[in-house]
Amino acid sequence: MKHSPGLARWLEMVLAVTALVTSVSSIAIALHHGHIMQMLVQANSFPYVQGGFSDVTLEGSQVLSLDLLNRGVGPAHQESLRVKVGDHYVKSLKELFAAALGPERSVKAQEILHPIWNRVRTRFIPGGQSQPVFRMPRTAENAQLWDLLEKDEGRWNVEFCYCSVFEECWEVPSKWREPEHVKQCHRDESREFLP
Repeated sequence: MKHSPGLARWLEMVLAVTALVTSVSSIAIALHHGHIMQMLVQANSFPYVQGGFSDVTLEGSQVLSLDLLNRGVGPAHQESLRVKVGDHYVKSLKELFAAALGPERSVKAQEILHPIWNRVRTRFIPGGQSQPVFRMPRTAENAQLWDLLEKDEGRWNVEFCYCSVFEECWEVPSKWREPEHVKQCHRDESREFLP
């Protein structure tokens, strides 16, 4: 049985086109799979940081504190932190006491409140973990000033910015607002809070 040269050439073309379509399809599927895997890794590394003031611990102890809590699954690098009392930024606990209690009481507050603070410029917060910024337990000795601070807490606000391990960044412009995606975090040293 003899095959015509035209039929053989046609079969060769069909096989070549089929191999080319299969190769292109395999590459497209691999690229799509790679994109999905990248999105999955990012989703499994997504941080979600909340920050705020509290006047009680989970155990029920009266402790005035500022904490940053990462409710996401991935680590967060907090790069900027600002605290406001009313409309004014404060850069330290000393300034916070003065803004909340007045200059006369702030000196006494520094002596008897005995705050514990985390005095670092930036913080790395693993997923599901928290980082304290400062804490002040209520004691019999400091109860009067502690109560005055606790009453003033409603005027306090915290703003911060953090990034994921993939350099995706979010800014939280207020303790009442959701994180907003930004290109990168910017520190403003004239307003940064360092307890």
